[in-house]
Amino acid sequence: MSAKEQSIEAILRGLVKKEGLTKVARDLGIDHASLHRSLRDGSNLKWERIKKLLDYFGYEFRIVKKKSESQI
Repeated sequence: MSAKEQSIEAILRGLVKKEGLTKVARDLGIDHASLHRSLRDGSNLKWERIKKLLDYFGYEFRIVKKKSESQI
């Protein structure tokens, strides 16, 4: 599966795994088990948790309108 095909949970799970689940949970003030459950595929991860994790790792999430074919 390419990076473009990964779920947001899988991408965040990879970042958390590199840093260490216990450390991230402690730094964010989140229960270890709760963070673990949040990062499972299909977990219906809430926006607040996504934003908190993205902020922690220094990322932002943006939605950008595509250019129409006539603008290309």
